[in-house]
Amino acid sequence: MNIGIILAGGVGTRFGSNLPKQFVNIESKPLIVHTLEKFSKCNKIDKLFIVCLKSHIEEMKNIVEQYEIKKIDEIIPGGNTRHESIKNGINYLIDKGYDKTTTIIIHNANMPLVKIKNIEECIKKCHEEVIVTTVAKCNGFFYQKCDNMKLSIGPDRDNIFHAKVPEAMKLSMASELYNDQIFNEKKYESYTAGMLGIIKNKEVEFSVCDSTNMKITTKEDYELVETYLKNEKKGE
Repeated sequence: MNIGIILAGGVGTRFGSNLPKQFVNIESKPLIVHTLEKFSKCNKIDKLFIVCLKSHIEEMKNIVEQYEIKKIDEIIPGGNTRHESIKNGINYLIDKGYDKTTTIIIHNANMPLVKIKNIEECIKKCHEEVIVTTVAKCNGFFYQKCDNMKLSIGPDRDNIFHAKVPEAMKLSMASELYNDQIFNEKKYESYTAGMLGIIKNKEVEFSVCDSTNMKITTKEDYELVETYLKNEKKGE
């Protein structure tokens, strides 16, 4: 079984809206709907769970019903950080008795430009001892700041990747990672599963996505993603 966990627990402080950004309308519907529709349409996904701000669970239920999103099984209260929200979702599945060989696919609600083929590739590459993370190639050149506050030439862009999602792993691996006490420190709260896996010497594979697989953090991000969604609707 393949289960998608969609993270919608953020408050969107940097976005500057009265609403958490996952509920803000973009291209005529709430942002999270675009993301849920991608996962719902993916034939490899069997069930979807949403990890949501506790204060907005009823609103999320209404959105799921209004837009007739398929495959939603449950809406789970989120934590104070992204890490805690993932942990809540993982432990919910464990408590419900899901098989430890179930494949978990984690994605952010505020990344609606994910491609279905990328979700499927993560699932395909996932097996018991592997974490599959998503990356995007870096196209620019980089400087690096030195201790003397001067610049040096940065790393080779061919060996640098942007960390992205979705990520896939077996439920047993997810439970081991997200219940590990060493990751309770604040510095790990935004780390990807791939990063946690590298720290724990796990095998980490990657799937390369388009650079358009953006996370909406600011209003500028919103405007750019809106343009891509319009073009996506036109088939461009």
